[in-house]
Amino acid sequence: RSSRGAPSALIAMSDQAHQGIQQLLQAESHAAEVVLQAKQDKVARLKQAKEEAENEIMAYRSLREEQFQKYSSERMGDSGEYTKKIQADTDAAMRNIQISMDANKEKIITSLLQSVTTVSI
Repeated sequence: RSSRGAPSALIAMSDQAHQGIQQLLQAESHAAEVVLQAKQDKVARLKQAKEEAENEIMAYRSLREEQFQKYSSERMGDSGEYTKKIQADTDAAMRNIQISMDANKEKIITSLLQSVTTVSI
């Protein structure tokens, strides 16, 4: 009896060992797939992070350039606008001089004639 039961028990153990090995191989294969997927996910996250960082850098650069242009235009002004302002200021000053000259013209001529014609001895 024991000799007849041994081969079937050995076969049953061999089948169990074979199933165990198959399970281990499947688990190993599944683990390899999980690791591969994790690596691919990591690469994708790194690419996404790089793109986001580049977008943030571009947005910051654009903002700073805009601020610089605004600052420059406020400090230095548009040369056309600055020229127009200077011309307007000059024209106003010339009008004021002309008005003052017209108002005091007679007094100045009289004063000059008096200075030239009066001789002190």
